[in-house]
Amino acid sequence: MTPGSDIRFITEPSRSRVFRAGWVIKDPWTVLENTGVVVAGGQIKKIVTPAPKDASVVDLGPGVLMAPLVNAHVHLELSALKNRLPLGQGFALWVAALLRERDAAGTPTLKTAAQKTAASLQDMGVGLVGEISTLGITSQVLSTLGLAGVWFKEFLGDEEEYLGDEEQDLYIKKQVPLSFSAAGHAPHTTAPQLLTALKKRTSAAGLVFSIHVAESDVEIDFIAGTPGGGWTDFMMSRGIDTSAWPVGNKTPVAYLHDLGMLDNATLGVHLLQVTDRDLDILAQTETKLCLCPRSNQNLHGRLPDIASLLARNLKPALGTDSLASCDSLGIFDEMAFVRQLYPQISLPDILAMATINGANALGLGQHWGTLDTERSAQLLYLDIKARTPADVMEKVTAYGI
Repeated sequence: MTPGSDIRFITEPSRSRVFRAGWVIKDPWTVLENTGVVVAGGQIKKIVTPAPKDASVVDLGPGVLMAPLVNAHVHLELSALKNRLPLGQGFALWVAALLRERDAAGTPTLKTAAQKTAASLQDMGVGLVGEISTLGITSQVLSTLGLAGVWFKEFLGDEEEYLGDEEQDLYIKKQVPLSFSAAGHAPHTTAPQLLTALKKRTSAAGLVFSIHVAESDVEIDFIAGTPGGGWTDFMMSRGIDTSAWPVGNKTPVAYLHDLGMLDNATLGVHLLQVTDRDLDILAQTETKLCLCPRSNQNLHGRLPDIASLLARNLKPALGTDSLASCDSLGIFDEMAFVRQLYPQISLPDILAMATINGANALGLGQHWGTLDTERSAQLLYLDIKARTPADVMEKVTAYGI
């Protein structure tokens, strides 16, 4: 999809307006014809069907008015590495190349590319993001652009890397439209003491904590205590002693559960390799989930089992990961991919993954994700023509094709 083609991103922070469109998607299960959305004070006040014919109404046209999309997991700081890393040659090789190329690029180049990419998100219909930053260089980028969502400072290594209380407060801040939280990289890369300390801080602030989980074979083998593989040696080469970590005979999901990490304010990302017991744990703890299918296929040649997640009433969000593993950060593209690879998933469920599930995954469902009353007055208009509600869903979820 070409960024900005047939897309209009509408932000009305304070003015009272009525926006009318041929079709309004109030939520993924409610599509209304010839409807107006009344906004004032930066919020949606009501939905009116049929749309009023008052001269003050802003008639957007015959297309579709909906909530902006949510990219619940993205690494903007890796944007400069697009087309610079090997895909389809194994995860370990990709990680080694990422570390090498990231260091070679340098902070100024990484930040410039991140800023350019972030500025294009609204042109792709994305209004809410969950940005993961290991180097800490994108918080100012998001703040300057006025993007909404959660910026996560990602931590790797052992407990000695944990910042003291005063410095940590720079990263933990709940506010609208952009909150600042913390993330652990993964169960096999971030020490258990550090994970639990970070989770405690984010929970105290009422924020979501994010972590990659059940993504790679290396992670699965390390947490299971499988001999060989070289991960322990790799971590030691980076000055991280994993000998006291409570791994062995576990899955990554069970490992995090044993640490007390899983609840409705934890966002687990990827979930590529999960057992039935893992699914039970995720459902019982009401853990939030985010999937990045295009990136998963590129890096691992494997896709998440979306049908099994939905069968447990888990409601996954969609993310893209980074331009280092995916050719775009567009959630329309991600929806179109899911449509093609998962024909058994209903179109409303796919749209929910891209909107309300993403907002809920970031702890922001009360503000974004649908066009319900009191939600944000940020709106997305697609200049497409449809004949019926079913036709609307077909064209919106396939918009990235």
